[in-house]
Amino acid sequence: MNLEEQNIKRTFQSHFRQRMDEEKIMPFFYELFILGTAYVVGGFFRDFLNGKTSRDIDIIVDITNSQLTELIKKSSLPFSVNRQGGIKLKSRKIELDIWSIENNWAFQNNLVKLNEDDKLNSIAKGCFYNYDALVINLHNYSYNLRYYKDFVKNKQLNILQENSIYKNLNPSVEANILRAFFLKNKFQITFSDNTSYYLKKKLGHIQDRHSDVLQRLIDIQKKYPKYNGLNQEQIESYINDIKTNFYINNQKQLDL
Repeated sequence: MNLEEQNIKRTFQSHFRQRMDEEKIMPFFYELFILGTAYVVGGFFRDFLNGKTSRDIDIIVDITNSQLTELIKKSSLPFSVNRQGGIKLKSRKIELDIWSIENNWAFQNNLVKLNEDDKLNSIAKGCFYNYDALVINLHNYSYNLRYYKDFVKNKQLNILQENSIYKNLNPSVEANILRAFFLKNKFQITFSDNTSYYLKKKLGHIQDRHSDVLQRLIDIQKKYPKYNGLNQEQIESYINDIKTNFYINNQKQLDL
């Protein structure tokens, strides 16, 4: 372990506990840790690494969903359950989306194998884009940055799984497209062949169902304020770019 890794573990532990103490949520995690482990996934960890403040946090826990629900009820924290079975805790300055591993769509549908000896990597591989595939264990603060580092190094957005079933079952098609466009606009990145092929096929599916692809994405964008940095002209430009300037290099085309 090098000094950089030691600093990440120590400083993230302090950062996380301070934020949770401020929101009066840390006692809930102490109770959770008696039963199992929790993992922070995605943006909260990424923002920490880049010196930014997060307003939300995604957490996966390796206890059953019934155990998780019971813990939250006992905590008296206000919560709601979303359509996919995740639990949202909304505090004063932060929102927590908490999922049990058994309710995570990738593991629930057996699209990603859960390796009991390396859950960090399994959870990271269950993330859709490499940009979001950061995971840190809240018990021992071990972490996985492999796929996010690939994004930073190559400046390329990649869908981690090539399996067409995995991509088809992802429940957030339009949001995935908007996220790809948003990240391309923000970081001036490229798309991997896997990502480009997905975007092209899914834009075609939206065209078949809704006729006006641009209007459909604009309508969906209203549900995701974090993508407000994209204007209509930019979205239209990216749609046209995917449709007209699309090539696959050395990749087998899979039916999506």
